[in-house]
Amino acid sequence: MTPADRARKILIGTGMCLMLVFAIGLDSGRYSMDLQLGWMFPLIGLLLIGIGFMRTTLGRQFPDESDEEMTRRVKNDVDQNEREKNVGKAWASLEQHVLQTEIHEAE
Repeated sequence: MTPADRARKILIGTGMCLMLVFAIGLDSGRYSMDLQLGWMFPLIGLLLIGIGFMRTTLGRQFPDESDEEMTRRVKNDVDQNEREKNVGKAWASLEQHVLQTEIHEAE
């Protein structure tokens, strides 16, 4: 399960819980049909459910790759950084050798 899938489940579950809280409150008479603060529960619940079903938004916010793919990508990034560091060290060593040779020739 990818992080985007997990976030999607959390958003949809939270939205449904908010809808359930509102429905129970409405059934028990805690809310009236007038516009009140309690109507924020279904509005936020519907918003979270809607965001949960939209795949494009979550894909940009959370990585939509499995743990194995993420591990492979991070390992490749680390390997590439190591290669670049080694190349940088090789160039520094070569430059040091050339400068030492020039100094010895100048003496």
